[in-house]
Amino acid sequence: MKLDFDQQASLLNISSYSNDGIYVGGVLITDPFVLVGSDIHRDILPQCIGLLESNHIEELATFRQSIILIGTGAKQRFLEPDVLRCAYEAQIGVETMNSAAACRSFNVLVAENRSVLGAFYMP
Repeated sequence: MKLDFDQQASLLNISSYSNDGIYVGGVLITDPFVLVGSDIHRDILPQCIGLLESNHIEELATFRQSIILIGTGAKQRFLEPDVLRCAYEAQIGVETMNSAAACRSFNVLVAENRSVLGAFYMP
């Protein structure tokens, strides 16, 4: 699905997503990645959502965004409270949803100039 939103040119947004991967700035990404501001980080997340642990969330929290969106793949998966505890203690909101919903939500929040970090697993 193609996504179009008006937003700051310096911030990256998700231009589309499909079963093949997620397009960010015209580049197809097929591995898990983190998107924050104008940066793409491909070395933070484990290859499988089932391997996401509290130390990964701690690293995401260091970006000091007010919201962390986690796109969990084709289906929504909830994470254990212990995995998310550090974000909650830092007063950072965490939302998990399927990756398609996370892509749309990320773009809306960026367009609203919200402080958001997206962590995406492939749809």
